[in-house]
Amino acid sequence: MSEPLKIALRSAVLRILEPLVKWLLEAGMGVGDFLALVKLAYVHAARDAGQQAGGEAERPNVSRIAVVTGLTRAEVTNLLASAEAERPSDRGRQRAERVLSGWWNDSEFHDSTGNPALLPIRGRGRTFASLVDRYSGERLLAGSILEALLRVKAVRRRPDGKLEAISRTYATVRWDPDGVIAMGEQLSEHCATLLHNLKHPARARYVARVINAQLDPRYVPMLVRDIQEQAAGLAESTDDALNAPAYTLRGTPLETGAVSLGVGIYFFETTPTDAENLALPTRAPRSRPGKRKTGRRR
Repeated sequence: MSEPLKIALRSAVLRILEPLVKWLLEAGMGVGDFLALVKLAYVHAARDAGQQAGGEAERPNVSRIAVVTGLTRAEVTNLLASAEAERPSDRGRQRAERVLSGWWNDSEFHDSTGNPALLPIRGRGRTFASLVDRYSGERLLAGSILEALLRVKAVRRRPDGKLEAISRTYATVRWDPDGVIAMGEQLSEHCATLLHNLKHPARARYVARVINAQLDPRYVPMLVRDIQEQAAGLAESTDDALNAPAYTLRGTPLETGAVSLGVGIYFFETTPTDAENLALPTRAPRSRPGKRKTGRRR
């Protein structure tokens, strides 16, 4: 790796870490806990690279992982054997998302107007339990999936006991376990897309970034309102297309071989104070403020 590329890489990593570490400090996580997670991430990445190369299909090569990560063999062995507390939560969240998506996109669970029908939890015919059975494959999990959907306010329980779907998405970003998991998942997806584009520019995934670095603050509320309305419409139409029953396999991904495909939309805003506090210099604004900048983004 050339020296300019090393400098650019260090700068990019620092830029990524600064907001992440602010979040960790707010959560009370110190350097020691973070370094333990960094080591685990290095081991996982090295293990996955070996599996993708076809040389470690059954058992990770501890010696190779130790060499490429700089860790000792003992550390690698212990990290590979360690349980990952976030995995069960991820699996539960994925099931809840599939159930919620099915409710919004499967006409068998719609009312006469084409909206998600009000569902009793259990009983004969069309119920929440039958919805869970169809889209998670495990009817016995109906109670835990309902609890998760109620917790993130994607579903509400009506006075008559029936359930109503009120949000198309399970995703929340707030200080609770589901919100923290959602934040990690969204950052992981975005970074994975950008990394894919660095490694495979000939088949890059779509990315678009639009910014006005000289915006008059008085117009921020109006623009946020208008763009948010447009984005909500795009998100709903994209959800309808991506989750159309004709394109969707039933059962778990391990059983069906299904892949995950999605689109992320978000605002970002930097104030003058934020810009001054950044450790890295920003590019000088162009002579024509508000000019569109495009790149690639999934």
